[in-house]
Amino acid sequence: MSDAQLVAQHCMVCGETLLYQDRGDSLSCHYCGRQGTALIVCPEGHYVCDGCHGAATLELLPKLAERVQGSTPEDILEELLLLPELPMHGPEHHSLPALALMLAARKSGMELSENGVAEAIRRAMVIPGGACGYLGACGAGISLGVAVSLLTGATPVKGEERGLANRASASGLCAAGDGGPRCCKRALRNVVREGRLFFEQELGIRFGPVESGTSCRDMARNRECLDAACPYHCTAIHR
Repeated sequence: MSDAQLVAQHCMVCGETLLYQDRGDSLSCHYCGRQGTALIVCPEGHYVCDGCHGAATLELLPKLAERVQGSTPEDILEELLLLPELPMHGPEHHSLPALALMLAARKSGMELSENGVAEAIRRAMVIPGGACGYLGACGAGISLGVAVSLLTGATPVKGEERGLANRASASGLCAAGDGGPRCCKRALRNVVREGRLFFEQELGIRFGPVESGTSCRDMARNRECLDAACPYHCTAIHR
């Protein structure tokens, strides 16, 4: 693993710094025993599958989603980011843009299906962790397509709706691919900001002004933080 890149997120089992490889290892999840191919590995051999990685957060997410107070997607996203035990990075972030935009659309008067929140989480969790670099498809970006798919009832055989969902994902991926190294928090905010424009231009859903400012709380946790070059860094916000 000499060509692996050190990253700041640590092993959930032993706390060792994880390694990001360019070739996968076949390992069994430390918690559930499920076999998987891992590109993100612990030097001590521990592997945690995506489902177990996000289990604690995903159990609370539907409950928090039903209690959000904000009315804009930006404000709702900041509430969702307060989830207890939400790690710096990981696939449990992938549903948050979809939820923020869908819940804001509901607050603006659009009907949301009874299982909309659960289905958004289920679809987004299909996107594997590390997809931003390994697949060229950030889960946060695809999440915009998930939201549009659910709100329009898109399926593979519906032309207009399918097209809208794909264009939404494309817009989200362009927003997530901002030229910096991965930061799940920055990607979420970029995608939600792009989602606001897409919803207004393509779906005719307009949101009110953002009620609260965005100030990142996770700078110290991200070794690849852009610091003042990030639009959500405290110094960037106040300059």
